[in-house]
Amino acid sequence: MNNPTIELWDVEKLIPYEANAKKHSPQQVADLANLIKKAGWTQPIVVDKDGVIIAGHGRRLAALKLKEEGRLPKGLVPVIVRRDLSKAEADALRLADNRVTSTDYDQALIQEELQRLAQELTGDLQIIDLGFDEKELDFTLSDLGEIDDSYFVDDVAEAVEQQKRENEKAIEATDDIAAPIGDALGFKRVTIAQSRQIRELMSAAESRTGKKGVDLLIAALSAV
Repeated sequence: MNNPTIELWDVEKLIPYEANAKKHSPQQVADLANLIKKAGWTQPIVVDKDGVIIAGHGRRLAALKLKEEGRLPKGLVPVIVRRDLSKAEADALRLADNRVTSTDYDQALIQEELQRLAQELTGDLQIIDLGFDEKELDFTLSDLGEIDDSYFVDDVAEAVEQQKRENEKAIEATDDIAAPIGDALGFKRVTIAQSRQIRELMSAAESRTGKKGVDLLIAALSAV
């Protein structure tokens, strides 16, 4: 199908594929709807011969949102119908589309483009409409030359050792705080008979070793 024909369909006629693997968050749908509203349709929705979506589940959700807002003329969306595909081929193409469109990006190039577009966009479509949140834009559009270099660590090994020392001090500060014995032993209750047996064993061990209480218990468990 080298020259697909774009048709206009009522968005309500489109059938989402029930096992579509790609997820679309409410924020992504809102961003898509906003972009379509500002810039129009840049990519049609692709369906099989039965109207089941192959590619464009997110665009369908965005179109439904626009229709609810009264911003989708006649409720029509651009659609490419792949009548040449069998069901298996349509299912395979759907999965492939989800897979191959997931990719990594060159952050440096994105930053350059955003910085340029922030200066050049003058119409309804603005930098905030491109799907980046405010934190991403604040960082991307900031002057990296003005970033305080004290935020960066020069010596990673020294930073690790410093963190280790701070952790040890925090542990020492809490070592003398009393804790319930049950928290240490892992059980909180024993029977009356077991309690009597423990007291007898502790008494015998104290007489034999000269150690008492917790010190005796730790010494006994260490020898196990």
